[in-house]
Formats: sequence, C-alpha cells, structure tokens
Amino acid sequence: MKIAPSENSYLKFSQVVAGYRVFQLVRHAVRLGVFEAVGSDGNAAGIIKRTGMKEPEGKRFLDLLTAAGLLERYADHYYLSQFSRKFLLKDAPLSQLDVVNFEEVVMAKWAALDTVLVEGQGARQAELPEAEYRERLRLFQGAMHQAAVVRADELWTALDFLPEHGTIIDVGSGDGTYLKAFLERHPNWDAVACDLADVLTLSALEGYPAVTTRPCNILDAEESAQLCAAWRGQASVLLFSNVLHCYNAAETADILGRLKDLVASDGLVVVHDFFSDANDFSALYDGHMLANTYSGRTYGIDETKRLLDGAGFCHASEYHLPSASSVVVASARPLVGAVSDPLPLLQREALALGLIDAKPLPADSIRVEPWVKAKCRYGCGLYGRKWSCPPHSMDAGEFAELLTSYRRALLVVGQPPLRDFQERLLELEKRAFLQGMKKALVFSGGPCVWCESCPEPRCAFPEKRRPSLESCGCDVFELAASCGINLRPVKEKDDFVQYVGMLLVD
Repeated sequence: MKIAPSENSYLKFSQVVAGYRVFQLVRHAVRLGVFEAVGSDGNAAGIIKRTGMKEPEGKRFLDLLTAAGLLERYADHYYLSQFSRKFLLKDAPLSQLDVVNFEEVVMAKWAALDTVLVEGQGARQAELPEAEYRERLRLFQGAMHQAAVVRADELWTALDFLPEHGTIIDVGSGDGTYLKAFLERHPNWDAVACDLADVLTLSALEGYPAVTTRPCNILDAEESAQLCAAWRGQASVLLFSNVLHCYNAAETADILGRLKDLVASDGLVVVHDFFSDANDFSALYDGHMLANTYSGRTYGIDETKRLLDGAGFCHASEYHLPSASSVVVASARPLVGAVSDPLPLLQREALALGLIDAKPLPADSIRVEPWVKAKCRYGCGLYGRKWSCPPHSMDAGEFAELLTSYRRALLVVGQPPLRDFQERLLELEKRAFLQGMKKALVFSGGPCVWCESCPEPRCAFPEKRRPSLESCGCDVFELAASCGINLRPVKEKDDFVQYVGMLLVD
C-alpha cells in the first residue's frame, strides 16, 4: 500500500495505523473455525455454538466480520462473502489458511524490525531448536504452497510460448508447486527439482515420474558444481522463483554465474520474484527481507538485468503478473526477433523522469463527455486564449475518432511546476517514439505553458504544443479513478496539486 502524495486525511492515517485489525479478524475467525461454521450453518446461534464463542461476544464478532466484508448478513443469517469462500475455507481450491497461520510468524519478525535497523540485518537470526525448526518449516512450506498455487498459474500463463519438449530445472523448487503447474501444461517435458534436502522431503511431486529431485545448497560452490556436472547444458528453462531475493547482490551474482552452465544454448533463465520498482506491494517486500532473512533483499528490474548480463545472459523481456509478482526472462544467447512489451518499460521510465505515477489502461476505456467541454467554455478564463485550449484544440468527436487508432495508453500523474510536468511528458513521448512506437502521442494536463500569452495568428511552439485531456472532453477524474488514482478538488491553497496527462502508445 502506498500513500498518495495528495493524501492528507486523518481517515487515511487511521487506516494505516490500524490496518492490522482486519488481519486480526481474519486470524481469529480462522482459528475458531468461523468460516467453516458459516459454510455449514449460517444461523447465528448455530455458528456461536459450533465455534465455542459466548453470547453476546460471538454475535458482535460475527457483525465485525460482516462490517469488514468477510461475511454477508440477511436478518439473523450469515453467509460467506465471495472473498471468504475463495480464500478462507479449508477445502477451497485456492485456500490460503496456511498463509494466514504463517503470517503470525512473520508479524513477530516485523515487530523486531527496529532491532534489525539498529544492529544490522541478520544480527538476531538465531538457530531454532530442531522441533521448532521442523514446525516452522512445515508452516512456511504450507504458506508458500498456497500462494504458489495462484502465482504459478499466472507465471505459466504469461510464458505460453514455450516449445512442446524440453527440460526445466527449478532452482529453489520448494514443494514443487511451480513444477507441478508447469508439467500439467507441458506433460512432455522433463523436470529437475533442486532445493535443500529438508525442503525436498515435503515435495508435492509424488506421481510425477518425469521429475528428478536433486538436493543442493546453491550457496555451496562444490554442490553447485556437482549440479552443473549432472545437467550441464540441458536446461531449456532454468527457473528461479522467489529465490534470488533471499540473497545479497554478491551472493546472487555468484549463484547466477555458477549455474549458467546448466542452460542449453537456446535455453531461457526465468527469474520470478518481487521487484522493488514493479509496484507498491513489491517495493514493500524489502521490509519482509530485512525482518526475516540474514542478507536477503528485493532487486529492481534493471538491477536484475544487470546481474543477468554480468553472468553472461542476454535480456529478452519482462512480464508483470496480476498478483503483484513479476518475471524477467533472459536467454543464453540473443533471441532473434524477440519482442518485449514496451508498457512496463515506459512505466518505469515515467517514474525515472520524476512523474509520481504511471498506470496502463486500454484506449477503449477512455470516455469523452460533452459536459467537460462545457466546463471549459463556461468557467475557465483561458477559453479561446490558448492555442492548446478550446476552441483551438481538437473537438470531442476528433478525440474519440483518434482513440480508435490506439489499443493502449499510459496515464501519468505529476506535480507542480506545470512547465516541468509538460517537459517530462514530451520527453516520455520522445522516448516511446525512439523505442519504435511510431504512434506515441502525449496529452497534457492544464493549459499550455510555453508562452505567457499566445501570439497571433498561430502558435509559436507547435512542436511542444499538446492539448490537455480536459480540452478534448475527457473526464479526468473518472479516468484516474478507473486506474486507482484518487483525485480531489483543491480546497485549500496548501493542498497538494496533481496534474494528469496521458501517453497514447499503440
């Protein structure tokens, strides 16, 4: 979760400091078996009796779950919400109960983050007694499995271009959930599951004869060499899923360099992880690494590419998945004709230029409303005075027709001064054009800034002049809201001002 630059409400502050309360509702409801009870008998008295709660505390707790959207209530009968039915039932296909239970361990680590910051990462990472270690490993594997069920499907859906036959080597395979999902899509492939011996004993790959398990500590040079000797040049896909963030940059570079020999001459390296510059959730994941690992950290996408380049791989493409993880795919040799989606790169370039936010959206979601032009004509002192404003800018019909030539766009948000914002938009359009997006065209926010007053009979800077979204009839407030960006009218002179522009891409 990221607090928007314009956000200054006490409500948001309250939500931030008390966000743990919703998780505690989930945690205790899971522990008491409330969701299972509601699924069997939605009568309030029956739920309370089955879960051992007292009346009226149990009834109040059910109402709390309802207020949070975890249950639905009609009269005195409770029903599971779609969210709870999907994630919080023990037998649901996408059950996340192990994730909820393991989060208690994670929260305890986060509570000691101040110690990490003062004493250094890993300073208090003590060895656990054997029984506690086994239980912690069981909880961890269960949580990772349930999360992986969702993310594995997203990963292999994104990488739908793989050939019919090959060998996949999963480094840090965990319980094998990613390999299992892969082999369900690619049954003709061979697979190698590689992880610590303790982890492989919890494998979910029974019944998959095409899978070979290989115990290996990838930090150990000798064990890594033995792994490479056994499968040198055989990996059509070398998978690192949620692995590299466990190590520091020197360790990661060493691992990639040692295991490069596993990859076939036409093979791919797939790094699936949380990248610090991919989205807000992934950026905050670095706190998880600080609190829970000896030396782990999240990496930026460009940083990951450099690590892969340093190991001798060639970058091909990147993908962003629905549940906030991302993928960087590299190859052992340059891929002829490889095409990468330009939008993720443009998003990161927009942020690098100093823009606050950048969100992709389909061009056909952009709406033109007649009332917007009316607001320009009746209420704006610049109407008719700027060459970028109505009636000189394109009319709503022209804008709507233009949008039919595009599939995708990038909505961008900036802050004062307005001239800097418009300069950054032009630079973003230039970069998109130089990357081969010949149709790249930017729309600004606010009036043109290149002259204090527009000269007659024509614009003095036609190469810089871009119409604003408002001048073309676009409801900017609604468009921003559709991308998860909250805009509010400026009420006080010290309120944060946001400018919204858009780059039409292709």
